[in-house]
Amino acid sequence: MAGPLPPLISVIGATGTGKSQLAVDIAHAFNGEIVNSDAMQMYAGLPIITNKPTAAEMRGIPHHLFSFLRIDEVYRVGQFVKEAEKKIEEIRGRGKLPVLVGGTHYYVQALLFPHSIGIEGGEEHPFLPGAEENIAVKYPILDSPTPELFAELQRIDPAIAEKWHPNDRRKIRRSLQIYYSTDGKKTASEVYAAQRAEKEVSRYRSLVFWVHAEAEALKERLDARVDKMIDGGMWAEVEEMKETYDSMEVDMTKGIWQSIGFKELLPYLQLCGSHRQQQQQNPDPGQEGAEGELRAEQEQARTRCIETVKTATRQYARTQTRWIRIKLLNTLRPPSHIYLLDSTNPSTITKTVTNTAFALAEQFLADGDPSLPDPCSLSALAKENIKPKREDFSSRPDLWAKKTCEVCGVTCINGDMWELHVKSSRHKRLVKRAAMKEEVEGYIRARKEERDRKRVELVKVLERRVEDLAGLEIFDEEGVEEEGEGGIGGI
Repeated sequence: MAGPLPPLISVIGATGTGKSQLAVDIAHAFNGEIVNSDAMQMYAGLPIITNKPTAAEMRGIPHHLFSFLRIDEVYRVGQFVKEAEKKIEEIRGRGKLPVLVGGTHYYVQALLFPHSIGIEGGEEHPFLPGAEENIAVKYPILDSPTPELFAELQRIDPAIAEKWHPNDRRKIRRSLQIYYSTDGKKTASEVYAAQRAEKEVSRYRSLVFWVHAEAEALKERLDARVDKMIDGGMWAEVEEMKETYDSMEVDMTKGIWQSIGFKELLPYLQLCGSHRQQQQQNPDPGQEGAEGELRAEQEQARTRCIETVKTATRQYARTQTRWIRIKLLNTLRPPSHIYLLDSTNPSTITKTVTNTAFALAEQFLADGDPSLPDPCSLSALAKENIKPKREDFSSRPDLWAKKTCEVCGVTCINGDMWELHVKSSRHKRLVKRAAMKEEVEGYIRARKEERDRKRVELVKVLERRVEDLAGLEIFDEEGVEEEGEGGIGGI
């Protein structure tokens, strides 16, 4: 009989909610060490852009999987799971409590639930242990244009092709890689079905703290934090990244380049560089007015870029929360527990977050099977948010139903996306435009039909007149010759 699962405390939540502080507090109170699950904080340097805790904020608590990647390295979820497991066992071997903390919830879920991420068509897969390049060489079709890849997937695995959007190259290609990596013995849909058939068991007996704040309060907090980052030296880090960006080919969708800050502030640095180049090529000290215009343009660009950072940060926070409410909450089950801790009001965080977490952790770590309270009982915010927002369509093949909007040309891969689309302002606008177009075309068509009808009636009238005239027999050829023009004039 297998022994009890080892305990693991995890702290998750959107950026700016106070995850790092709570994790340090828990580690300090319960003799723990911290394992980082924030993908961007794994890169060396850039402490401001990646929002790493300072030495003072760490309070002497050992932090693992921090600042160990080079700026040009790409890190994958499979690598994280292996290294995190190793660190957790090392911490446990020292008689301490591992505390997992970070906002890359994809990583957290992959660590806690081994089979839950493969269903997403993610970056890693058990049939592909680092062999992507070899498979691509063996099967050149993987480098074909996306429409050809999708047609091939429809041929060999129509079930999974029905799920993916025709333009989602990454997922289409991944599904084909799974098929080819098994030498055509198993399709991606068969692999995912086998995973779902396995009993989903966590690696650990988990207590998950979800630090959450109401949207408006978090918005103000995030905006203020961006201002603090700007004042604290964020521009210098962006300039440091730009040196690497200018010296090598960079994929902005991978690694540290995905972090919020660089791509948003880059346009300002490029504008300043362009202005400097113009001044070097056309030095004219008498053009004070022109210099003033350049400075004004730069200041406007700077303001826009900073606002873009704030917008991107707020959007990322919403994305993090959405993952928890749709993905993670649909995956968590006993012996794992999740509790939402309300960090909306900074003046009450000690009570609503720290003290509540300590009490729950103490119960959780007690011997035996502790009876933990109902997660909905902690607060009104918890009651409102702790239940899954909806089904996770990615893990429910029975809900896969691709639809294409004939008006907009948009393809939706599940019912939820379809509902969002038909309620969107763009869809409504195009439907209204299509209705107006149809009304105009109908009017034109009706006018044309009316003209055609009148033309037919006129032809019939003329034909009847001709027949009537022909039946009068007023003259014959001889009469016409005798009467001449007068005969015709008398008719």
